[in-house]
Amino acid sequence: MLPEIKRIHFVGIGGSGMNGLAEIFINMGYKVTGSDMKDSENTKRIRSLGGKVFIGHKSENVGNAEVLVYSNAVPDTNPEMQRGKEMKIPVIPRAVMLNEVMRLKYGIAIAGSHGKTTTTSMLAKIMEVGKYDPTYIIGGIVKSLHGSAKAGKSKYVVVEACEAFGSFLHLNPVITGVTNIDDDHLDYYKNMDSLKQAFVDFINKTPFYGMTYLNGDDTNTRDILPKIHIKHVLFGFDRKNDICAEITESKKFMQRFKIYKYGSMLGEFELNVAGRHNVANAMLAIAIASDLGVKKQAIKAALKTFRNVERRFNIYDEKKYTIVEDYGHHPTEIRAVLETGRNVTDKNIIAIFQPHLFSRTQQLYKDFAQALRLSDYVILDNIYPAREQAIPGVTSELIRRQMKKNGYKNVFYEKSWESIIDRLKKITNKGDYIFLIGAGTINQIREQIEKGLKIK
Repeated sequence: MLPEIKRIHFVGIGGSGMNGLAEIFINMGYKVTGSDMKDSENTKRIRSLGGKVFIGHKSENVGNAEVLVYSNAVPDTNPEMQRGKEMKIPVIPRAVMLNEVMRLKYGIAIAGSHGKTTTTSMLAKIMEVGKYDPTYIIGGIVKSLHGSAKAGKSKYVVVEACEAFGSFLHLNPVITGVTNIDDDHLDYYKNMDSLKQAFVDFINKTPFYGMTYLNGDDTNTRDILPKIHIKHVLFGFDRKNDICAEITESKKFMQRFKIYKYGSMLGEFELNVAGRHNVANAMLAIAIASDLGVKKQAIKAALKTFRNVERRFNIYDEKKYTIVEDYGHHPTEIRAVLETGRNVTDKNIIAIFQPHLFSRTQQLYKDFAQALRLSDYVILDNIYPAREQAIPGVTSELIRRQMKKNGYKNVFYEKSWESIIDRLKKITNKGDYIFLIGAGTINQIREQIEKGLKIK
């Protein structure tokens, strides 16, 4: 008889994707341990659920684990991975472990360069309200679901499928959805043709009895349609799509819109999350839920009460000014965030941007400079390195210099958080909106701003 495996160790357990997966295995009754370089809300959450988390990577952290799971950010030289190999236990990437969960159920995977976390969250919420009791694993804390993962009792599992490092190619879902395809993660893919081919390969892994839902408004997605041999549904604002939306009302953070399915109106829905891009995300979630048989009233109720994922246009009203946190780390995302900001306020918008990765900054600094022009003031933080080593000559100064070259005057590169707050004191007026944008640690400056910035 095969031995029963109950102990799993996660290297990089504080990462958004790893965190949710670890939570699922805790919910399934496994003994979970893990490690990360620093403590965070994610590591604290795992402890609160009964997991054990070590800060720092040491070989002894592995203990008597029977399986070791690692994130893409963890190098082969990591002492815990080395220890796992010495112990001759399975040492597997996060995406492979995620597929192990999916293999046991009816898998639904949401991919795309932007919006996949929000869309996966919306679909999970809809299925929860519709009494489908799904398992879900999402790369962010969903406020309306009170977590990022849950082990449901039904046959369905809803997951966020990340294209970074080709991770989503490990997955084998029955239903796939793609929000869009954009020029991100080119440090791995090298060029857009390789990135598009990865999405083709992911989509075509959908079985003949499954379905894929694709953004018909997205140029890069349309480019790959001739290579798709799976049954597919196109969604978007263009009425030529199979599923399309018409926004009928937009008031600050509330949007009301009609959804048409194959030419007939499916219904009118309300979403209390700002941004046209979020209506597009809702379209994809509605399309899948509708085909699964979720009742229209359940879809309406779920979207009306949906609260966005943490660090996705999260609003903190400080009475004298407003702080908005957003995870946007690509020019397309920043543009969508700031356009949404323009729709909700006529006051000054001050964008504090922390670039994420040296390679991404080197590749896209001109596009960042263009997207940030939607702000009245821009304050640039140092680049958040994540998994990368510094690249000589690549700093936030590239963006500042390009913005100045483009004729934008109010841009500042501040090399410490203290100087960022000092700059805020000079430019912030009553009623202004301060956006904290980036996928690194820039959200953590919020408490320092609240303490140090006093507006009369």
